[in-house]
Amino acid sequence: MIEGFLDEILGQLWLVAAVFLRIGPAFSLAPGYGESFVSARVKLIIALFYSIAAAPVLQPYIPAERPVGSELVWFALFEVTIGYLIGVISRGVIFLIEKAGAVISQSVSLAQMLGNATAPMPVISHILTTAALAIIFSTTLANQILYAFMASYLVDIPSLENATGYFAGKMTELMNFIFNHGVVLASGVVSLMFVYYLTIGFINKAMPQFMVSFIGIPFVALFSMYFLYQHSELLLTVWQEKALIILMMPFEAAK
Repeated sequence: MIEGFLDEILGQLWLVAAVFLRIGPAFSLAPGYGESFVSARVKLIIALFYSIAAAPVLQPYIPAERPVGSELVWFALFEVTIGYLIGVISRGVIFLIEKAGAVISQSVSLAQMLGNATAPMPVISHILTTAALAIIFSTTLANQILYAFMASYLVDIPSLENATGYFAGKMTELMNFIFNHGVVLASGVVSLMFVYYLTIGFINKAMPQFMVSFIGIPFVALFSMYFLYQHSELLLTVWQEKALIILMMPFEAAK
Protein backbone atom coordinates (compact mmCIF):
# COMPACT_ATOMS: atom_id res chain seq x y z
CA MET A 1 0.00 0.00 0.00
CA ILE A 2 2.80 2.39 0.92
CA GLU A 3 4.64 1.53 -2.29
CA GLY A 4 1.54 2.30 -4.33
CA PHE A 5 1.15 5.61 -2.53
CA LEU A 6 4.79 6.51 -3.18
CA ASP A 7 4.45 5.55 -6.84
CA GLU A 8 1.42 7.83 -7.11
CA ILE A 9 3.32 10.72 -5.51
CA LEU A 10 6.33 10.18 -7.76
CA GLY A 11 4.05 10.02 -10.78
CA GLN A 12 2.44 13.33 -9.88
CA LEU A 13 5.83 14.94 -9.25
CA TRP A 14 7.03 13.74 -12.64
CA LEU A 15 3.90 15.12 -14.29
CA VAL A 16 4.36 18.57 -12.73
CA ALA A 17 8.08 18.59 -13.49
CA ALA A 18 7.47 17.65 -17.14
CA VAL A 19 4.93 20.46 -17.53
CA PHE A 20 7.21 22.92 -15.74
CA LEU A 21 10.01 22.21 -18.23
CA ARG A 22 7.90 23.91 -20.90
CA ILE A 23 5.85 26.36 -18.85
CA GLY A 24 8.81 27.74 -16.87
CA PRO A 25 10.76 29.12 -19.87
CA ALA A 26 7.51 30.38 -21.42
CA PHE A 27 6.66 32.39 -18.29
CA SER A 28 10.18 33.83 -18.13
CA LEU A 29 9.52 35.61 -21.45
CA ALA A 30 5.75 36.16 -21.31
CA PRO A 31 4.40 39.74 -21.30
CA GLY A 32 3.90 41.00 -17.77
CA TYR A 33 5.20 37.87 -16.06
CA GLY A 34 8.61 38.07 -17.71
CA GLU A 35 9.29 41.77 -17.24
CA SER A 36 12.67 42.76 -15.84
CA PHE A 37 11.07 44.45 -12.81
CA VAL A 38 9.39 41.18 -11.77
CA SER A 39 11.48 39.22 -9.28
CA ALA A 40 12.90 35.89 -10.46
CA ARG A 41 11.37 34.26 -7.39
CA VAL A 42 7.94 35.59 -8.32
CA LYS A 43 8.32 34.28 -11.88
CA LEU A 44 9.38 30.89 -10.56
CA ILE A 45 6.48 30.65 -8.12
CA ILE A 46 3.90 31.71 -10.70
CA ALA A 47 5.23 29.23 -13.25
CA LEU A 48 5.31 26.45 -10.66
CA PHE A 49 1.75 27.01 -9.46
CA TYR A 50 0.51 27.28 -13.04
CA SER A 51 2.27 23.99 -13.84
CA ILE A 52 0.58 22.35 -10.86
CA ALA A 53 -2.82 23.65 -11.97
CA ALA A 54 -2.33 22.66 -15.61
CA ALA A 55 -0.72 19.27 -15.01
CA PRO A 56 -3.99 17.24 -14.63
CA VAL A 57 -5.32 18.68 -17.90
CA LEU A 58 -2.07 18.02 -19.76
CA GLN A 59 -1.55 14.52 -18.40
CA PRO A 60 -2.56 12.79 -21.69
CA TYR A 61 0.23 14.65 -23.51
CA ILE A 62 2.99 13.76 -21.03
CA PRO A 63 4.78 10.38 -21.12
CA ALA A 64 3.34 8.18 -18.39
CA GLU A 65 6.76 6.71 -17.61
CA ARG A 66 9.66 9.00 -16.86
CA PRO A 67 12.37 8.66 -19.51
CA VAL A 68 15.79 7.66 -18.30
CA GLY A 69 19.33 8.40 -19.39
CA SER A 70 19.77 10.12 -22.73
CA GLU A 71 16.02 9.98 -23.41
CA LEU A 72 15.39 12.13 -20.36
CA VAL A 73 18.02 14.65 -21.50
CA TRP A 74 16.51 14.89 -24.99
CA PHE A 75 13.01 15.19 -23.55
CA ALA A 76 14.10 18.02 -21.22
CA LEU A 77 15.91 19.87 -24.04
CA PHE A 78 12.90 19.53 -26.31
CA GLU A 79 10.44 20.81 -23.70
CA VAL A 80 12.65 23.73 -22.68
CA THR A 81 13.19 24.68 -26.34
CA ILE A 82 9.46 24.62 -27.04
CA GLY A 83 8.90 26.66 -23.88
CA TYR A 84 11.28 29.36 -25.04
CA LEU A 85 9.71 29.31 -28.50
CA ILE A 86 6.18 29.96 -27.27
CA GLY A 87 7.58 32.45 -24.75
CA VAL A 88 9.30 34.44 -27.50
CA ILE A 89 6.15 34.35 -29.63
CA SER A 90 4.03 35.60 -26.73
CA ARG A 91 6.69 38.27 -26.11
CA GLY A 92 6.15 39.35 -29.70
CA VAL A 93 2.91 40.96 -28.50
CA ILE A 94 5.04 43.50 -26.61
CA PHE A 95 7.72 43.70 -29.30
CA LEU A 96 5.01 44.79 -31.74
CA ILE A 97 3.85 47.77 -29.70
CA GLU A 98 7.47 48.68 -28.87
CA LYS A 99 8.33 48.77 -32.57
CA ALA A 100 5.30 50.93 -33.33
CA GLY A 101 6.34 53.33 -30.55
CA ALA A 102 9.92 53.43 -31.85
CA VAL A 103 8.77 54.32 -35.36
CA ILE A 104 6.47 57.04 -34.01
CA SER A 105 9.25 58.41 -31.78
CA GLN A 106 11.70 58.62 -34.66
CA SER A 107 9.19 60.41 -36.86
CA VAL A 108 8.41 63.06 -34.22
CA SER A 109 12.00 63.50 -32.94
CA LEU A 110 11.25 62.19 -29.43
CA ALA A 111 13.31 59.02 -29.67
CA GLN A 112 15.63 59.62 -26.72
CA MET A 113 13.85 62.16 -24.53
CA LEU A 114 14.39 60.16 -21.33
CA GLY A 115 18.07 59.46 -21.99
CA ASN A 116 19.45 56.79 -19.67
CA ALA A 117 16.84 57.32 -16.96
CA THR A 118 14.99 54.16 -18.00
CA ALA A 119 15.57 51.07 -20.11
CA PRO A 120 16.89 51.87 -23.60
CA MET A 121 13.51 52.42 -25.23
CA PRO A 122 12.00 55.49 -26.91
CA VAL A 123 9.67 57.51 -24.70
CA ILE A 124 6.55 56.79 -26.76
CA SER A 125 7.40 53.08 -26.68
CA HIS A 126 7.47 53.31 -22.89
CA ILE A 127 4.04 54.92 -22.84
CA LEU A 128 2.49 52.46 -25.28
CA THR A 129 4.14 49.43 -23.68
CA THR A 130 2.92 50.39 -20.21
CA ALA A 131 -0.59 50.88 -21.60
CA ALA A 132 -0.35 47.55 -23.42
CA LEU A 133 0.64 45.69 -20.24
CA ALA A 134 -2.30 47.25 -18.44
CA ILE A 135 -4.62 46.18 -21.26
CA ILE A 136 -3.27 42.61 -21.22
CA PHE A 137 -4.17 42.12 -17.57
CA SER A 138 -7.46 43.99 -17.72
CA THR A 139 -8.81 42.08 -20.74
CA THR A 140 -8.86 38.48 -21.92
CA LEU A 141 -5.42 38.80 -23.54
CA ALA A 142 -3.81 37.44 -20.38
CA ASN A 143 -6.07 34.39 -20.61
CA GLN A 144 -5.20 34.00 -24.29
CA ILE A 145 -1.49 33.94 -23.42
CA LEU A 146 -2.03 31.25 -20.79
CA TYR A 147 -4.22 29.30 -23.19
CA ALA A 148 -1.49 29.48 -25.84
CA PHE A 149 0.96 27.89 -23.40
CA MET A 150 -1.36 24.94 -22.76
CA ALA A 151 -2.52 24.63 -26.36
CA SER A 152 1.09 24.26 -27.52
CA TYR A 153 0.73 20.60 -26.51
CA LEU A 154 -1.91 20.19 -29.22
CA VAL A 155 0.49 21.23 -31.99
CA ASP A 156 2.37 18.53 -33.85
CA ILE A 157 5.84 19.99 -33.35
CA PRO A 158 8.76 18.03 -34.84
CA SER A 159 11.25 16.33 -32.56
CA LEU A 160 14.29 18.26 -31.41
CA GLU A 161 16.47 16.74 -34.13
CA ASN A 162 14.12 17.87 -36.92
CA ALA A 163 12.81 21.10 -35.39
CA THR A 164 15.43 23.53 -36.73
CA GLY A 165 13.41 24.47 -39.79
CA TYR A 166 10.23 24.78 -37.75
CA PHE A 167 11.82 27.13 -35.21
CA ALA A 168 13.55 29.19 -37.90
CA GLY A 169 10.31 29.51 -39.84
CA LYS A 170 8.35 30.63 -36.79
CA MET A 171 10.97 33.20 -35.77
CA THR A 172 11.15 34.57 -39.31
CA GLU A 173 7.36 34.79 -39.48
CA LEU A 174 7.25 36.55 -36.12
CA MET A 175 9.94 39.10 -37.02
CA ASN A 176 8.33 39.84 -40.38
CA PHE A 177 4.97 40.36 -38.71
CA ILE A 178 6.39 42.65 -36.01
CA PHE A 179 8.31 44.90 -38.39
CA ASN A 180 5.56 45.09 -41.01
CA HIS A 181 2.66 45.64 -38.65
CA GLY A 182 4.67 47.86 -36.31
CA VAL A 183 5.01 50.29 -39.21
CA VAL A 184 1.32 49.84 -40.01
CA LEU A 185 0.35 50.79 -36.45
CA ALA A 186 2.55 53.89 -36.67
CA SER A 187 1.50 54.78 -40.22
CA GLY A 188 -0.99 57.45 -39.14
CA VAL A 189 1.64 59.50 -37.32
CA VAL A 190 4.31 58.78 -39.92
CA SER A 191 2.06 59.96 -42.78
CA LEU A 192 1.10 63.10 -40.91
CA MET A 193 4.71 63.93 -40.08
CA PHE A 194 5.75 63.31 -43.69
CA VAL A 195 3.24 65.90 -44.88
CA TYR A 196 4.36 68.29 -42.15
CA TYR A 197 8.07 67.99 -42.92
CA LEU A 198 7.38 68.34 -46.63
CA THR A 199 5.37 71.51 -46.01
CA ILE A 200 7.94 72.97 -43.66
CA GLY A 201 10.65 72.23 -46.22
CA PHE A 202 8.78 74.24 -48.86
CA ILE A 203 8.31 77.10 -46.40
CA ASN A 204 12.02 77.10 -45.56
CA LYS A 205 12.89 77.11 -49.24
CA ALA A 206 10.53 80.00 -49.95
CA MET A 207 11.53 82.05 -46.89
CA PRO A 208 15.10 81.20 -45.82
CA GLN A 209 15.01 83.93 -43.18
CA PHE A 210 12.08 82.23 -41.43
CA MET A 211 13.26 80.31 -38.32
CA VAL A 212 11.64 77.03 -39.19
CA SER A 213 13.41 74.86 -36.60
CA PHE A 214 12.71 77.33 -33.78
CA ILE A 215 8.98 77.10 -34.40
CA GLY A 216 8.71 73.66 -35.99
CA ILE A 217 10.38 71.46 -33.37
CA PRO A 218 8.23 72.58 -30.40
CA PHE A 219 5.16 72.35 -32.61
CA VAL A 220 6.01 68.79 -33.68
CA ALA A 221 6.57 67.68 -30.07
CA LEU A 222 3.37 69.21 -28.73
CA PHE A 223 1.20 68.24 -31.68
CA SER A 224 2.50 64.67 -31.70
CA MET A 225 1.65 64.31 -28.00
CA TYR A 226 -1.84 65.65 -28.64
CA PHE A 227 -2.30 63.42 -31.69
CA LEU A 228 -1.13 60.36 -29.77
CA TYR A 229 -3.47 61.21 -26.89
CA GLN A 230 -6.43 61.48 -29.25
CA HIS A 231 -5.69 58.32 -31.22
CA SER A 232 -3.94 56.03 -28.72
CA GLU A 233 -7.20 54.20 -28.02
CA LEU A 234 -7.63 53.32 -31.69
CA LEU A 235 -3.98 52.32 -31.98
CA LEU A 236 -4.17 50.02 -28.96
CA THR A 237 -7.46 48.52 -30.16
CA VAL A 238 -5.87 47.54 -33.47
CA TRP A 239 -2.83 46.26 -31.56
CA GLN A 240 -5.05 43.90 -29.55
CA GLU A 241 -6.35 42.34 -32.77
CA LYS A 242 -2.82 41.87 -34.09
CA ALA A 243 -1.72 40.47 -30.71
CA LEU A 244 -4.25 37.64 -31.10
CA ILE A 245 -2.77 36.86 -34.52
CA ILE A 246 0.70 36.60 -32.96
CA LEU A 247 -0.53 34.26 -30.24
CA MET A 248 -2.04 31.97 -32.87
CA MET A 249 1.23 31.61 -34.83
CA PRO A 250 2.39 28.38 -33.13
CA PHE A 251 -0.83 26.61 -34.09
CA GLU A 252 -0.44 27.15 -37.81
CA ALA A 253 1.64 24.00 -37.89
CA ALA A 254 -1.51 22.04 -37.20
CA LYS A 255 -3.18 23.21 -40.40
